[in-house]
Amino acid sequence: MPRLRPAQRKDLEAIARLSHATAFLGEPAWFFPSEALWGELFVRPYLERGCCNLVAEEEGGVLGYILGACHPLGLLPYFLLRLPLLLLRILLFAYGPPGPYLRYLLRLVLHPGPKAPYRTYPAHLHIAVDPKAQGQGLGQALMEAFLHCLKTQGIPGVQLSTTQKNEAARRLYLKMGFSLYQKRENPFWLPFTGTPLVHEVWVRSLKP
Repeated sequence: MPRLRPAQRKDLEAIARLSHATAFLGEPAWFFPSEALWGELFVRPYLERGCCNLVAEEEGGVLGYILGACHPLGLLPYFLLRLPLLLLRILLFAYGPPGPYLRYLLRLVLHPGPKAPYRTYPAHLHIAVDPKAQGQGLGQALMEAFLHCLKTQGIPGVQLSTTQKNEAARRLYLKMGFSLYQKRENPFWLPFTGTPLVHEVWVRSLKP
């Protein structure tokens, strides 16, 4: 069984690789060509300013991770400092033609998914397990350790986002005591899947 340990800055590349490889409904994010930029935008903020971050490691390789933030504005200082530079690098073709990245980021802004009230559920998380290691209980182990960490910090609740199509993840959330708070059809994925998907927000109270 892989061991769990706190995620560190040195894990950026490995987590970014796994995150990028599973970002498109469990498949690689072909529409976002750069793993490095993906890591800078969607992994490094958590490693720098997040909380209760964990990886599942075996023989030096990262087989799974869970990244979280304990407060909805916890990552904002990082983005305010880093995003302008990253956008400039994108426009200067540092990651190749900028079109795919600008298109993706614009759609994130224009088509946000549903959210639960931050006062009740201030924390959020992202979790992924290497497809080769799925079915071994890694997702449950990561989630249990993450939720325990949040409780020790007095966090009252946590939320996460997914799509109705992610059936395996939804089964895990149900098993871990999460409940569906809200869902709605969202056109965000339309250019990549050819159809809108139903976005969902799941919540769990951590109060005693």
